[in-house]
Formats: sequence, C-alpha cells, structure tokens
Amino acid sequence: MENGNFISRFIYNAECHPDKVALQLPVMEGQKCLGEESISYAELACLVSAYQVLWQQKGWQSGDRIVVILKPSKELYAIALSLFSLGIVAVFIDTGMGRKKMQMAIRDSNAKAIISMKALIKLFWLVPALWPLQRFAVDGQSIGYSNVLQQVEPLISSAPPLTSIARSDTDHGLISFTSGSTGRPKGADRTHFSLIQQHLAIRDHWPDKAEDIDCPCFPVMVLHNLSCGMTTIMPKVDLAEPSQVNAEVVIDQIRQHKITRLSGAPAYLQGLVTYLSQQSSELKTVNEVKSIVVGGATVSKDLAQSIRTAFPLANARIVYGSTEAEPISDVSIDEYLAEKKAGYLVGHIAPQIDLMISNVNELEQQGKLINENDLVQGICNVGEIGEILVSGHHVLKQYIDNSEANLENKIPRINVEATKSVWHRTGDCGYQDPQGRLWLSGRVKDVIRVNNYTLQAYPIEQILDQDNDIIRAAVIYYQGHVCVFAQVRADKSINHDALIMRISDIAKGFFLPSGLSNIRYIEIENMPVDGRHNSKIDRPLLREYLAKNKLNNNQLLTL
Repeated sequence: MENGNFISRFIYNAECHPDKVALQLPVMEGQKCLGEESISYAELACLVSAYQVLWQQKGWQSGDRIVVILKPSKELYAIALSLFSLGIVAVFIDTGMGRKKMQMAIRDSNAKAIISMKALIKLFWLVPALWPLQRFAVDGQSIGYSNVLQQVEPLISSAPPLTSIARSDTDHGLISFTSGSTGRPKGADRTHFSLIQQHLAIRDHWPDKAEDIDCPCFPVMVLHNLSCGMTTIMPKVDLAEPSQVNAEVVIDQIRQHKITRLSGAPAYLQGLVTYLSQQSSELKTVNEVKSIVVGGATVSKDLAQSIRTAFPLANARIVYGSTEAEPISDVSIDEYLAEKKAGYLVGHIAPQIDLMISNVNELEQQGKLINENDLVQGICNVGEIGEILVSGHHVLKQYIDNSEANLENKIPRINVEATKSVWHRTGDCGYQDPQGRLWLSGRVKDVIRVNNYTLQAYPIEQILDQDNDIIRAAVIYYQGHVCVFAQVRADKSINHDALIMRISDIAKGFFLPSGLSNIRYIEIENMPVDGRHNSKIDRPLLREYLAKNKLNNNQLLTL
C-alpha cells in the first residue's frame, strides 16, 4: 500500500470497500442548501483516475503547481487527489483572507494553472495575477477560461484503475496559503510525508471506527477521513461564515444520518449548542454524536459547558494546533471545566510532538539572531511563560519560496533526523504546569509591557468574558495605552455604570502592580473576528480602529 504518496491510503480504502459512501456534500448558496451530492469510494476513485488522464493530456508533470479554489464538492476532492497522485502540487488559498491577499498568494504560488469557479476568474483581465495562468472553471466557460467538467466527463467511462507515483520525504504535496495576522500570506509546505504523518497523528489522538460517520466543519479534514476509509457528511453551512450556521438544519442532519463524529471551530459549535439550549427538554441533547473536537481558537468555559450539556454521551475534546503543526496537544472538556484558574488549558502534548517553551522574545529584544543553543539557554521553568515552539515529523519544515518567513519562524535543529529538522515558532505564549499540561496565555505580538511589567491578554479576557453583560472582550496594548474592547449584550436593562465598575475592579487586579493608573474602555457593537473560522479576535483590526480614533474620546477607567 505504501509508496510515500499521500493518496495510497485512499486507493487502498477504495479497493477494500468500493460501495461505501465516501462523501455526501451539500450544494450551498450562502446558508441555503440547494441540494446534495453523494459519491462512493469506487466512484470517487474512478473520477480521480479520469482527472489523472486529463492532466496527463495537458502535459502537466510532477512538481507543477496548480491553484485550486473551490467550495467542498466531489470535484474539489477528486481534483486534489488526482494532483497528489501524479506528484503535481495542489495550492489551496484561503478565500477568507480577502481579494487583495488572495492575489498576492496567487502570484507567490508560482503556479501553472488555476481551477476555480467562474465567479472568481471570469474577470481575469482585471486581475494581473491570473494573466499567466491556464484557467479552468467547474461551472462554465467563456473567453479566457474553459470548463474542466466538460473535458473530464468523456474520460470517466474509460479511465484506467487508479494508481499513484512514489514520493520521497521532501516531495511537495499541498501548499496552503493562509493570511496570518499581518503582511503577505505565507504558503505552508505540506510534503507527502508530512501529510501522512499528520494523518497518523490525528488518528492516534482521535481514533476512528469503521462504522463512524464524520461531520467536519474543517474541509481539509476530509482528506484525513478518506485516508481512514470513513464516510464524511459535510454540514449544511456556508464555510465562509460558519458562525452564521442555520443550526436547526445541521442538527437535523446529525440526527437523520446518525453522525458519530463532529468537529469545528468555537463560533460554529456555539451556534449549534445555542440552538439546542432553546429547545424543549427532550430535544436539548444529541445522543448520536460519540466524539467531538473543537479547535481553531480558544474555547470559553461557557461554550465548553454548553457542549457537554448538548452532547452528553460524546467524548468531547479541545485540540490545540495550527496550519503548520496539527495536532500539538488536546484536553477533554471535562478536564478543562474542572480547572478553576484563569487561562486556557489545552492539555496533554501529542506524543508525536517535541515541545519547548523558551524566552525567545527576550533574546530577540537583545538583538540576537536566534539559534537552537539560544533556545535551550532560554528554556522556561515549570509555570514560567514563554513562547511555544514545536518540532515533529508532522510539523511543517518551511514556507514555500519565502526565506524571510522561514528565517522568522523556523529555527534549525542539530543532531536530529531530517524529518524533525526545525523548531517551529507558533507565535503563542504559554507554560506547562507541574503535570506537564500546556496552557495558553496569549500571542507573542500581543504581550502587554508596562513599566517593565509583563502581562498576557488571555487570562484577563477570559475573566471579563465571564461577566453576564459581556459577550466578548479584548485587551489591546497600543502606543503605551491599555484598551479594553467589550461587545456588550443588546439589553436596555444593562447598568453600564455598574458594568464599567466591574471591569475596573478586574483591571485593578492585573494592572495596578505595573504602576498603570488608567485604561481605556471602548464598547463595540460586534467583535471583529478572523474570516476563516469566525472565532479568533481580529486584533490588527482593533489596532486600526485605535489608529483612526483619538483615545481621549473613549471612556477612561481610573484604577
């Protein structure tokens, strides 16, 4: 079965249970479902093989890069698998990063072609990044781009059995561009080896059974599921806005198809559990789901408790990871809820991960060019906060064609095997407790430094979020000022003076030791969040707000 090519496991599963449903996918228009498409493992393998023939006819070769920007569909996964099988590199670009950054990513990808929707490429003459590329749409054709479905359909009936070429540990498989918080998008280089190792790591910490039916709100998880031989039923939600999920529709899906596994970001799961909490007693819980994973952002205690209430029979877990390293750690929701101290417990380190917590930022402020020896000298003690760095077979070794990002985020290791050759800087701050569990305390770029006193944002925000009148809070340090943003419940009965007093009391406990005498309090209608999962606070956007507005126009809290 193994030849180093990521899709070899899918091929094996298609041969073992050809008639099993591989994918059932909704056709979405915003949050409205227009229909569904279903495909078995054998049918999907046949479609993948037909695409193989098509790419070979076009002269595409191993190592070529092809941008693929499609909604989850049988075409998306068939195209991706067919590219992997031939050693052609699929380039995924997160559409949540906005049009300007998408164009940057397309240019930086050095791709040969793009396969997308006509809505994206029909005005290609206005997008210089698309000019040099071969252009294909799955839903139409016109001058400047052709219809790839029309080209592949005649090949399906005569497609040969699906095969894959051998790949080495360093051969590129998938390049995924995500926006990050600032600057140009970075292309994470997923080799065939790292894709296989990530699949094995996920399977180790989230075991599956042959009869499992998974409903992930993370589209890339489908590739893992196909490697496991599971059936995937994608939720009926607009993946561009998972926080706006029509929860009634998705809960009906879960019950109708007897979904056993569920995963998604906090904002998506919040929509599901909020809907369930509003139902009559016999409909408040979902017993079909036996396993839940929530990840992609920090998880509040309220959400964790709501998940436990809504899915009482599920083994519910919080998973910590990133594009470059997934998984890093995980913790059961019950263990998380049992903890009383402030901060976000993300739990037990995955056995596939080498973890280091080091005072990298302090070394950088001294003007040092960081190497592994510096990291070791700066290792934090138990309970001491530092930057989280990880290494492992499934940790991505580089950003593609981006020496600046590699220099900033990848620190070479010495005397280790090549597949664990770097420490990846997560950009997260945290610490390990005496039990070896990992806690998150904030982001390196968001550390608050006042009069040589250092504070982390997460513990403060977590306590503020527990106030009944606050939906979500963010603490931002900007040009010498500490600013508390609060999204407050839309309720006329709220006593805002009392709320400000409570916030002031909480702030005193954190900021008075630093000598800070006041902070700024800003109420906002909606907390800005990332475009991908709708779950992480968009801190750069809050800083833009502060840059455009005079601080003295905001409420001053005297401590």
